[in-house]
Amino acid sequence: MPIFAGITHGLKKNEIKRIYLRATFISFVILLFFSLLGQALLNGMGININSFKIVGGLFLIFIAFEMVFEKRDERRQNLADSAIDEISAISLATFPLAIPLIAGPGAITITMLIAEKSEPELISRVISFLPVMLSVILAGVCMWLSSKLVEIISLSLLSVIQRVFGLLLGALAIEYVISGIKNTFGLS
Repeated sequence: MPIFAGITHGLKKNEIKRIYLRATFISFVILLFFSLLGQALLNGMGININSFKIVGGLFLIFIAFEMVFEKRDERRQNLADSAIDEISAISLATFPLAIPLIAGPGAITITMLIAEKSEPELISRVISFLPVMLSVILAGVCMWLSSKLVEIISLSLLSVIQRVFGLLLGALAIEYVISGIKNTFGLS
């Protein structure tokens, strides 16, 4: 929640709503795609899921640094000052919200593992995708709640929360990178 609140701080309510709805929808589509075709795509391209973890972790490290050192403020303020346009809303909803925060390496990996264990029939795939779908809906609800929470907390408290969660996000990102490296080299 603090990540979403930090990214969208200073934007108008309708712009925030558009961003969290798009991020939720984009995440859903991405995870559905990887549920149905992810393993075939990665195999076809010769990409190991561990490489996916490493790159996702590196992206999250970048976001964490921006949160801790408030580097997003200038970019975010430029968006707020110029009234966010359609392309900017899609951009924020896609990165960093949909990818890698909601549909990140962990979610994609879990989605592919669940799909791999399900029966090949479409109904089995759909049923196995339900927990993933519920998780995406929950992420959307959390973004909506965070947009409401920001209205009642001070900017200084939001800044503190953003920095703390930036540190936690950085630690999570490092875990993704370490896990990807360990699994790639058989060190786990």
